[in-house]
Amino acid sequence: MSKYFLCSCLFIVLACTQKRPTNLEMEKAFNEVNNEKLWNQLKKMYADDQRYRNLMGELDKTAPNYQQKKDSLWALQHEIDNKNTEWMIDFTIKYGVPYADRTGKPIHAWVIFHHSPKKYHNKIKPLIEREYKAGRIDSTSYGLMQWHLAGRVGIPENTGLQIIDNR
Repeated sequence: MSKYFLCSCLFIVLACTQKRPTNLEMEKAFNEVNNEKLWNQLKKMYADDQRYRNLMGELDKTAPNYQQKKDSLWALQHEIDNKNTEWMIDFTIKYGVPYADRTGKPIHAWVIFHHSPKKYHNKIKPLIEREYKAGRIDSTSYGLMQWHLAGRVGIPENTGLQIIDNR
């Protein structure tokens, strides 16, 4: 057998046997997080999430360079979306989703996953399933994230979600 094959088998075995934290362990770890630092981080992430989206809404669609400006703003926004999504995935794996009932402050954490680039969707899907089943995500936020991960088509069942597509 080749070394490559043995290393691949070892990696698969280790990856499959890696212990996932229980809900109790995650809550305990979350309680040790500095909420003020977390709140400031999430406020910044939310502001960044909306920064170029808001600017795009203000562009003059009749301007000759409209598409060029829009494309430039989207490129900047995609960089932010990648960074925010990676941070939120890592945080959620360790501590669960940081929602208002856990932090005591209004947080729009679901927006980060709602605006996540497609390349992260396979990582996010099992996380939001776990978080929803654990009661750390409400049904509306869960529905909006599911809708986004499904390509923004259809309406997720049992979420009470109503989506009006006015694009």
